[in-house]
Amino acid sequence: MLPVNESVLDRDIRLGVGLLMFLFGFFGLTGIWQITLTVIAVLLILSAVTGFCPLYAVLHVNTAEHSKR
Repeated sequence: MLPVNESVLDRDIRLGVGLLMFLFGFFGLTGIWQITLTVIAVLLILSAVTGFCPLYAVLHVNTAEHSKR
């Protein structure tokens, strides 16, 4: 199991932006832009669902600690 390093607000924002990007990429674009935007959207949604951001782990950022205060 991956450690949670995203706050609830961070996860909500990622999920909202990811869903909007997915819908726009899936229905609004074509070609390489559609694939690129859809892949980024899926990564954001997965990050929101798991609560783990690999980039945060590399940069030693943990927004989940801020929400506990």
